[in-house]
Amino acid sequence: MEKSGNWKILKYFNTIVKWFLSILMMVIAALTFYQVFMRYLFNSAPSWSEELVRFLFIWCSFVAAAIGVKERIHIGIDVFVSLLPAKIRSLTEILVNLGIMAFSGYMIRYGWAVTMMTRRQPSPALGLPMSWVYLSIPVMGVLLILYCSLEIINIFKHFSEERRAQAC
Repeated sequence: MEKSGNWKILKYFNTIVKWFLSILMMVIAALTFYQVFMRYLFNSAPSWSEELVRFLFIWCSFVAAAIGVKERIHIGIDVFVSLLPAKIRSLTEILVNLGIMAFSGYMIRYGWAVTMMTRRQPSPALGLPMSWVYLSIPVMGVLLILYCSLEIINIFKHFSEERRAQAC
């Protein structure tokens, strides 16, 4: 029962992340429409809207990339991997996820360093701290580590279920 509760929490977390991404995309679309509308009808587009769209797009890109890893929708060359025996295929998937996790660790470490360095640097049009933009890098790293860890757990779980099925 405890496991199902944990998985339920992760399912809610994933839903929240996807809603966050959806809201970001809707705001980007609305601001872009507003900016084009103001530019062509009134010949006066506000500079803050372009900057905000750019910052939201950065966040959207990083969060969407993490979701892409979770959903396994990134482009990959799996022709060779699919030809491997099941155990070696599972090992390959674990190694790939561990590689992504290692890269994510660097993203967290150095992304956080950049975030801290830019916390007093204001953005040109909005005056927001640039650290808010750079914070997307360590957030993506945390999401990637979470999603890759869950994938590794699922691989081991699937492997143990196969072993039990073979033993019966």
